Amino acid sequence: MNPPNARQRLMDMQDAIELIERYTAGKTEIQFTRDSMMRDAVERNIERLSEASRHLTDDIKLSEPAIPWRAIADIGNVLRHGYDRVNPHRVWEVVERDLSVLKPAILRLIAVAERTGKS
Repeated sequence: MNPPNARQRLMDMQDAIELIERYTAGKTEIQFTRDSMMRDAVERNIERLSEASRHLTDDIKLSEPAIPWRAIADIGNVLRHGYDRVNPHRVWEVVERDLSVLKPAILRLIAVAERTGKS
């Protein structure tokens, strides 16, 4: 079986973002903080998009320099290894502020990958 290519990793990131959007649609930070199942689902999808981002080439990342790629990779480490210190408020900030910037960048990168046939 071939390893996932860059386009697949980008699609994985897009899927994770869309799931987070679906889980949090119409919710408030208070609802998020009180709902452990929603928090778990959101955190798991942030981990997935973080891990997928680690497999993108430097060239891909350089084409979207406004995206804090290192921070995306790092948040996955925090969620995996510092799970006992995760701040729900910070996770909510990622949902509310950061994903709205990341999603269009991911969609642009997917379009480039599809147009150029790059994997």
